[in-house]
Amino acid sequence: MPAAAPNRNAVGVALVIGSAVCFGTLGVFGKLAYRLGLTTPQLLSYRFALAAVLLWLAAVVIRQPIPPRRSLLGLAIMGGAGYVGQSGSYFSALHFIPASTNALLLYTFPVVVTLLAALLFREALTWVKLAACALAFFGTLLVVEAQLHAAPPIGIVLGLGSAAFYSGYILYGSRLLPGLPPVSATATIMTAAALVWGTYAAVTGQLAVVWTAPRAALIGSFALLGTTIPVLTFILGLRLVGPSRAAILSTFEPASTVLLAVIILGEVASPLQYLGGAFIIASVLLLEGSGWVASRVLAQATRE
Repeated sequence: MPAAAPNRNAVGVALVIGSAVCFGTLGVFGKLAYRLGLTTPQLLSYRFALAAVLLWLAAVVIRQPIPPRRSLLGLAIMGGAGYVGQSGSYFSALHFIPASTNALLLYTFPVVVTLLAALLFREALTWVKLAACALAFFGTLLVVEAQLHAAPPIGIVLGLGSAAFYSGYILYGSRLLPGLPPVSATATIMTAAALVWGTYAAVTGQLAVVWTAPRAALIGSFALLGTTIPVLTFILGLRLVGPSRAAILSTFEPASTVLLAVIILGEVASPLQYLGGAFIIASVLLLEGSGWVASRVLAQATRE
């Protein structure tokens, strides 16, 4: 019986790391989708629609109720505004900058969350948090400097914009999501995002896709491997290891994106960018060690 706790812990760690690695495929999927001629609205419309269906099915299987009516408008705002803005910025940035750079820029969001939480919610801004913010700022400068001469500045702006949108999403969710059923709440968020992206794609004439086997396989894998599976495994793993450890283990996400981008896309980054990425990840570890507001919502918030 004493071995049960270590086993549960090991399973939880494996689930959260697996979730992070799956989320780390998003930038790679985006790059591959653009090589196949898909547009951003097409890619995200089908991603969110398929993921919403799969998550609603999962909610039915585990008999998780629909979120309370009072929370539906807030969840719709999270999906239709926050998630749409974040995903649009993130995947638009992939047209201009490498997937590895984009992933590292996104992971500046913990610093933005920390600073906004101090400003809006009067959370204590300790010396440890200030040190983490300085680390992330310096790391971001290194990542940006490594790209300024190789990519249009708009790519950097969009990459940082995705972090800004995600920070707002996290802060809003930290007040709305606690206490809600995580799978059905996430399915509601996905549904709202799918409706907004689907409407935009239809209005702009981008909803119809000339289906080929590679396109169908990519979109299906994108929705399943890059979205549904990591959401579910993260929720399961978090119940076993707790939010603080889960938030720390999630830093495997940008690291896995960098590795997958090198292996699959053939991206090569400069040592300066890798050093900047290391500083950004170190800042997340410092923030979590001092009690990071985002860990309160990661149990139920979806990711990019």
